[in-house]
This record gives sequence, C-alpha cells and structure tokens, in this order.
Amino acid sequence: MVETPRLWDRLGGCARRAVAAVLAAPGRAVPHHIGFVMDGNRRFAQAHCMRKIDGHAHGYRRLIDALEWCLELGVRYVSVYAFSIDNYRRSGEEVSMLMALAEDKLAHMLEELDVLVRHGVQVRVIGDLSLAPVAVQVAASRIMDATAHHSRAVLNLCFSYTASEELHRALDHLAAQPVSSSSDISSNDVSSSSSRSRGVSAAALDAHLYTAGCPPVDLLVRTSGETRLSDFLLWQCRHALLVFTSVLWPEFGFLDLVAAVLEFQRHAPHLQRLREAAELQASTVSCTVASGSVPGGAAELLLQLQAVKWAARRWQDSPCSVASPASASSRSDDAASEEEALDTTLRARLQHSEAAHVVLRQPELELELAQGCSLKQC
Repeated sequence: MVETPRLWDRLGGCARRAVAAVLAAPGRAVPHHIGFVMDGNRRFAQAHCMRKIDGHAHGYRRLIDALEWCLELGVRYVSVYAFSIDNYRRSGEEVSMLMALAEDKLAHMLEELDVLVRHGVQVRVIGDLSLAPVAVQVAASRIMDATAHHSRAVLNLCFSYTASEELHRALDHLAAQPVSSSSDISSNDVSSSSSRSRGVSAAALDAHLYTAGCPPVDLLVRTSGETRLSDFLLWQCRHALLVFTSVLWPEFGFLDLVAAVLEFQRHAPHLQRLREAAELQASTVSCTVASGSVPGGAAELLLQLQAVKWAARRWQDSPCSVASPASASSRSDDAASEEEALDTTLRARLQHSEAAHVVLRQPELELELAQGCSLKQC
C-alpha cells in the first residue's frame, strides 16, 4: 500500500514558507533547538502491510522533510533519536537490517547534499559508535567530514545513543581531568590541597556532552502516542516543552510541526521564567564542597534540599501537564505541601548536624558559612 501524502505535504514550498514567516514574525518565540523522538515506524509498516525495514525507510524520508521544515521556521539546531543503544536488544535480523539501512541512508545523505548545503547544515552523528558496525562508522565519518565546515545549522543524529551513556562518558572525562591550580576552591577553604574536591558546574558538564556547542533543547516532540523520554537528551531537555502526538513518525506532517511550535510559543514566557530562575539558582546556590570543611552528611543534606525544591517546583510548574485544571490544582497543592514538609525536615536535621554554622536564607536558598568558605559559587 502506497503512502498518500497529506494535504499540507502536497502544498508548495511557498505556502509553507508563508506559514513559517508568520510563526517567526518579530515578537514570536521560535525554538532554537528542537528534538524529535521518531517513534512509530514499525507500527506504520504493520498498518500498511509493509516490511519493518520499509517502515524505517519511510521514517528516514520524513526526517529529511522535518529537517527542511525546521530550517524554514528558523530553527537552527535539530536533534533526532535515530537508534538507541537499547535497540541492540532486538532480534539479530532486525538489528542487521537497521544497520544496513543506516549505512545506506548516511551514504544517500552524502550523495544528496542539496538541503544540507543550501542551509549550511553541519551533520553530527553522536553516540557510542564503537558499538556499530565498521561500515556504519565509516559512513558516519564521511557525512560529518563533508559537512564539518557548515556553520549555519546543526543536525544531531543520535545513533547508538542513550542519555545515560552520554552522561557517564561526560563525567568520566571530567573525573579524568587534573585539578588545576585555579580550582574553584580557594586556598582558604581547606588547610591542605589533598582534602579538596572539585565541583562540577553545568557549563563544565555541557562542554563534555556529545551535543557540546548546541543550546539546550527548547521543544521535544515524540510521535506515535508514547509519553516517555526513552533516555533521550535528558540533561539537554531539562527546561524543554514536551509535546506528545499520536501521529506515527512517517505520517508526521508540516501542520503537526506547526502545532507543536504554536504550543511552544504559548508556553514560551513561562519556560523562559523557569530557565532564568534556574540560571539564577545556579549562580547563587550551585556550590563546590571542600571535603573536610563541611561534614559529608551535611553536604549531602544540602544537595537533597536543592533536589527536593527543584523536583517539587518542576512538578508544580510543569507546563506540559495533561491533567484537568482541578486535578492540576490538587497536584500543585500536594507538591507545595510535600516540598514544605521535606524542606522543614531537612533544615531541622541540618541545624542539629555538625555543620550548625551553615546559614540558609529563605527564599533564595543562599548558602553561607560563618567561618571559612567551603561553599562558594561555581
């Protein structure tokens, strides 16, 4: 059965560009970075009596379409979940077919560089490529080398990827770095350099991720009706709007993207406030703990306090909740009560700990020490 193009997919580029011009008009927020979890290829194939591999081939063609639509909207960073490390658990036959398809489509992308050249798109194939066959690694290297000089936009193909593996890799690289003489902890913090421990800032972690140099994800779209992240760009999506659509990926159309961007624009002011609040908290609360100055238990409690506040606030203020207004109100009240109770408990434990000289000033949650600065801004 042949796929029938949807109405807006048959319209010319002029109509799409006209809609894109309206969405990107001055004063309207356009996401800098969109992520796609391209789900539903196999279900599409089953619904159309195709082989699974043919469903994935349709999904690749939709990826090229979606990339061009994003570029027309002014989106300069696009990340797609092409193949998860978890997918290696599928049957050997299916994995082999997917690897062959990946090699073929990467080569095809190299042969037809029109869209990439026209928009100056740099392609990055990111993930643990050592797990992929050598032929796929070679094809990935070729497309990355061919587009390395492009600088106007970036396409991240997350292949052989999970966010867990990415974070483990980044932290391993950070841990392997020697402590420089210009450590965030001053010489007054501790009596001996051997008792120092280096803090890890968000910027340092960002610099060691596969997506280094890309802004955080603003909008994450997952197709096929699944409402989970599946270990995709978890750190980069910490302030993203999540949009879940029941449309299967090969059927994802221009209007589906427009609807997601409109939803992002509706929530943009709220998302911006959350991001600014997080940046402010990072500048005033993000601390480097020098071992020996503050007991480990107290340091752990401080981090727990931060985590509780952050998690409760995210639950209460999440803009992507699908609950009814009454239910959302009840959840917000519950979140506030839970945050207050845990906040009080942790503070009480801190007051009776060996770090009783730690001062916590509400509501900013600024941290100070009465004697010596073993907690300081990163």
